[in-house]
Amino acid sequence: MDNEIERARESSGESSRHVFARQSETGASSGTALLFARDYYPNVPFRILGSLPAMITVKILDEPPDGVQVISQPDDYNGFVISYGFHETPVYTFIFTRRFLLTGGRFRLGGDPTYFSTNLNLLEVSLVSV
Repeated sequence: MDNEIERARESSGESSRHVFARQSETGASSGTALLFARDYYPNVPFRILGSLPAMITVKILDEPPDGVQVISQPDDYNGFVISYGFHETPVYTFIFTRRFLLTGGRFRLGGDPTYFSTNLNLLEVSLVSV
């Protein structure tokens, strides 16, 4: 399994600081994702609705409020529109990951957030397939 993880990490361009495959109670980890702290709902399932154009992803990740660039290569990330499934009215937001996620995929965010950027108010958290 370790060889499979390494091959997947190399082919996806994941850096060694990203956790790629870790088992959890409800599914396998699919790496990590960035999201705005206000949009973090741990262990709540969500669906990938579609991907953001690269230009919009870069614009969002390259727009610090204080003018200090936080992410040196924002074009390394893919942006996605997601919808959480815990309200009668859907909650829509964005996540960003170095992986490509298929539209319609179902995931949840782990309970292990760390601040990726306080300037952008971005958390980095494990992404678990459900």
